[in-house]
Amino acid sequence: MSSPEKQKGDRAERAVVDWLTSKGIPAHRIRAGSPDDIGDIEVHPDLVVEVKDRGKLDLPAWVRALAVQKANKDAAFGVIVVKKRGSSNVTDWSFVVDAPTFVNLWKRIAPEA
Repeated sequence: MSSPEKQKGDRAERAVVDWLTSKGIPAHRIRAGSPDDIGDIEVHPDLVVEVKDRGKLDLPAWVRALAVQKANKDAAFGVIVVKKRGSSNVTDWSFVVDAPTFVNLWKRIAPEA
């Protein structure tokens, strides 16, 4: 049996996958223990999705880990999904991107700006 923390993380990841697929975005969880850490959820080869359900917010460490995951996957984009305390509704959660992801997104949506 897995630890309560692992179970909590698994629930949050499943909630994100269910929410993404309900929006028409194909998503599935990545098997834990992968040789290269490439995030929690597979959505697109160029995107790393990491889900956090933690009591303490540690964005600096999470953004550093996201950079490693993006490099491991050779991905341009990364997002950290942070579960809101007390809410099981993913719509209430925060989606955080790192600076390189923001710039890449901007260049794709406003290439002439």
